[in-house]
Amino acid sequence: MTAPVDPFSAVETVWAERRSKRGYRPDPVPHATLERLFEAAQHAPSWCNVQPWRIAITEPPVTQELATALQAAARGGLPHPEIGFPLDYPTPYKEHRIACGAALYRAMGVAREDKAGRYDAWLRNYALFDAPHLAVVSCDRRLGPYAYVDVGVWLGYVLTAAPMLGLDTCAMASIAAYPEPLRSRLPIGENDVVLFGLVIGHADEEAPANACRTTREPAAKNVSFVAT
Repeated sequence: MTAPVDPFSAVETVWAERRSKRGYRPDPVPHATLERLFEAAQHAPSWCNVQPWRIAITEPPVTQELATALQAAARGGLPHPEIGFPLDYPTPYKEHRIACGAALYRAMGVAREDKAGRYDAWLRNYALFDAPHLAVVSCDRRLGPYAYVDVGVWLGYVLTAAPMLGLDTCAMASIAAYPEPLRSRLPIGENDVVLFGLVIGHADEEAPANACRTTREPAAKNVSFVAT
């Protein structure tokens, strides 16, 4: 007799094996596949069911045009996101951040003292890692920070569904640092705040950055059970 299938095991495997991919093949994803991905993510829960996520998804050649504009903006000015990035990472977040960066640069073969190499690696964010699609995610600022929590829940749905559709992704706050090229080319509402981007496509497994692996603390580091 065949053993019963454990549906949760399949989801656990997706979560355990998911990776942020930072190098892509140029071939675009079929439009129907993208539609299926985002239709599935619409089932994400939100406060009072307000569904605050707003997404503008680029397809070639718009993706490449936007990548060119973002690289020019990054070369020409300091970051200025509409929601400020953290300026300080206290322990233990600082250590997690350092370990993440070290793993990525190690995978790419970029030494700590190689300033030019690190700059080029940073600029790759704005080349969108050569991905064929960029989803720019925004939210109505009038709803306040709890709506941003809702968007985070929605993102979890997307990141879970994408590999089940054979897609690779990388969520990236970096593009929010230069909102003007996004606003000038995409339908982003006047009351919306740009939160982050999500590149989508099929990973180039030969890209050195895609060999990067980060670690996770055991759940006990983040979760407390209270019985009495």
